[in-house]
This record gives sequence, structure tokens and C-alpha cells, in this order.
Amino acid sequence: MKRNLVLSIAVAIFMVATTVAQAADLNFSGQFRPRLNFDSDATDNTTNTAIFDTRVRLNAKASVNANTSVFLQFQSVGSWGVGDGETAVDVGTRTANGGGGDEASDQLHDVGFHQAYLTLKNFAGQSVDMKIGRQEVVIGGHRLFGHTGWLQGAETKDAIRLTHSGGNHTLGYSYIAAENQQGIGNSNEGDVDVHVVTASTQGVMGGALEGIFTASNDNTTSDTAGEDKQLWYTVGARQKGKMGGLDYRVEFYHQFGDAGAIANAAAMGVVGANADGNSADRDAQMFGIRLGKTFKNAKGSPSITLWYDNLSGTDDDDAAGGDWGTFDVMYDTGHKFYGFMDVFLNRTGRSSGYYGLQDIALKTKMSPTAGWTLKADLHHFRTQTDISGSDGDTVVAADGSFGSTTGMDEDLGTELDVVLVHKYDANTKLVFGISKYWTTDTFQHVNDGPGSLANDGADSMGNDDANWGFIMIDTKF
Repeated sequence: MKRNLVLSIAVAIFMVATTVAQAADLNFSGQFRPRLNFDSDATDNTTNTAIFDTRVRLNAKASVNANTSVFLQFQSVGSWGVGDGETAVDVGTRTANGGGGDEASDQLHDVGFHQAYLTLKNFAGQSVDMKIGRQEVVIGGHRLFGHTGWLQGAETKDAIRLTHSGGNHTLGYSYIAAENQQGIGNSNEGDVDVHVVTASTQGVMGGALEGIFTASNDNTTSDTAGEDKQLWYTVGARQKGKMGGLDYRVEFYHQFGDAGAIANAAAMGVVGANADGNSADRDAQMFGIRLGKTFKNAKGSPSITLWYDNLSGTDDDDAAGGDWGTFDVMYDTGHKFYGFMDVFLNRTGRSSGYYGLQDIALKTKMSPTAGWTLKADLHHFRTQTDISGSDGDTVVAADGSFGSTTGMDEDLGTELDVVLVHKYDANTKLVFGISKYWTTDTFQHVNDGPGSLANDGADSMGNDDANWGFIMIDTKF
């Protein structure tokens, strides 16, 4: 009886799928990506860990007609051997305990939509394409808006995106509902909305010039006590291309507007800063440059890239003037920029004590033999604020995260990342990676105590070198 029921359901599903396929151009694809991680963190009193996690995706794209399409991406992410009660059940974890409980009946809910959006070409009869729904938003090479694809869960946003292309120009507008807190008195309280305007032109200096303007409307500080929201902006440009046999990228972004809430929470002595969003002004910058050369005629086609990023931090002049000088990286894919060990991922700059970040890097790549690619990146990290000199006396003294300032300077440490990629076949890659982070006294200080990455008391975090490695299989079909 049960078998007949299952068979009937299967036949019905097949008939429905056939009918849908006849009405629309329906394509399926997917990904299976298991990864074994080995982690020895920068705390000498913790033991090494090994985590096996997996990403599974199934994609369905229906081209309904010439102007309308729907994309659905189901995703399941989970860690092996971790179950309900040990972590959130909605992350796709499993445990094997025996018996006849929930684990045996497989009641963990771990599959959901990673992306689900509708695309309308020539929207409203205009030369504008609209994409609406949950989607990965990538702008400007992942610098301010990226999908954090290295993480098994990655990142999507609920957004409406409009794009107009004509000739060598492209204009875009995106609305992102970044946060929506329900169940409170004023339905606008707790909401965060982001508006993004972009414009790009091809054929400029051997590449493309892209400008961006964002407006972040942050109501999370607004409550019945009359605290003002934070409204702040980012404006900048990115130029990327090839000239004279060199690959290059130059970009600059400036942030202004309100910063009272973050300046107050950071407790760095910013004059006048309190919970009101407009009690402190935002004045922060980010500058990045990359210059690379590929030697195509040499064996293995080696390439070498020089890399420098400068993200401003808060210093004494900022604090005295009631300004917040730490650059907010917004929704960037930090793994792409600031080292594979993901030490500096916090968007507001807390990972470097709000003193900004300088990343001086040398990146190399070569193919030692057919089907194999070897990459090696060396990063040296420093604070942007001169905390060893007079520029940082006030903010360092006000920062409660420091138990001691002995040995404090701008040196945050050095990281080496080595990755070996093997193209196993047309659909599968085998990836091996190993990284090491050499810590410093400054790195230890900004990872200690209240307001920092951990509140475990002075000298408990970041007092040891860190090691990390992984083995990953990535199959797409």
C-alpha cells in the first residue's frame, strides 16, 4: 500500500515536471562541495580542531519567455557529526546517536532557498532589466558588496536590482533590505535599508571605470527614547584593466554621514558620541592598488602581483573632533582580500581594534604541470592609525580592550597562504590549502578583553601563532 502511494506520487511529479518543461525552457544544475578543515587558532590554551562541512546546491532556471525567467537555488549546509542541541538545526547538521529519536526519522530542517529571484528584461517597455528576490549581490569585484562564496553558506540579500546597458555604458540601482526586525511598536525601528547607484564605462585605460554611491539608512539605534537613526554614505570609484602587459586595479572610497552608534559602542573617546546616530560624524576612506604581471612565455606561466590596501582607522584627531575615522567594509567578500584565514572580517573594523588596516601583499601563481595550479600569497598587516606615536595616545587610553599597552606598535602580524588546485575533470576540482599566521603583541591586545573579538580577559586571546589547512572537493554539474 505504501509502495503504491509513493509510486503514484512519483508519477504525478514526473507528469507535472514534463508539463512545466513543455511550457518553459527549464534547466537544472548544482554543486556538491565537501571540505575538511584543520584549525589551530591563535590562542595557546585551546586544542586543535578538525571540522568536516559540506555545501549542496540544486539550481533550477526556468526561461518562461523571451523577457521573463525565474531562478531557484536550493542549498543545504552542514557539519558532519554535529546535531540538534549542539548547534542550530537549520544549518543542516547531522548526528548519529542510534535509537529511534529525531535523528533516526531525519526531522532536521536543513534545505532552503539560497537564491530565489525573478528577472524581467525590458521592464515596463524600457531598456531596463529588473531582478527581484533573494540573490547574490556582487558589485565592484566584491569590494563593498560580495557573496562571500568561500563560506559554505555564502551570503545573499533580499533585493531589487535595475540595470540599464547601452553601448559601453552601464547604469544600475539596487535596493537591499539589509535588516527587518518585526514585532516591535514602530515597524520602522530596527530596519536597515541600503540604496546603491552604480555607473560603469568600458574602454577606459585598457579596462573599465566603475563609480558607486551608497546610502545606508540604519534605524537600529532609533527607539522610543528618541535616539536618532544613522544615515551614512559611501562614494567611490574603481578602475581595473590591462596596460603595457600589466594587470592593474586602483580604487578609492570615502564614507561620510552619521556614526554615533558605532563610535559610542567602540568606546574610543570620540567627543560627544552617544547612542544617537548623529552624535558623531563619519569621515573614513579606503584606498587599494594592485599591479601584476603574467609571464606567458615562461614555463608554468608564472604571475606575480604586488598589492596594497589601506583602510583608515580612528585616531586622536578624529576623537577630538567628534569624528569616526574607521572605514566600514559593508558587505564585502573579505576572504578575497584580507588573507584566507579570515582574521580581519569584521565589517566595522573591530578585528583591528578600529585602528584601520594596511595590507601589504605579494601574490604569486603558476601551473607546475598540466591540470595543476599553485598559488602562494604573503600578507603583512599593520594598523593604519599610528598607535605607537602621538597620533593614538587618546584612543588607545580610552580603549577598554587593552589590559596593557606594552609592546604596542602598528604591526598586526604576517600571514602566508598556499593553495594547490587540481582540475580532476571538466566538472570537479580538488583543492588543498595551508596557511600560517604569525601574531604580534598588538594583535594579541586587540583580540583581548571587553569590546574586542573575545571578552576573556587580558592576554587570553591572540598570544600564539595560528595554523589552518583544508582539503576540498568542488563538483559542479
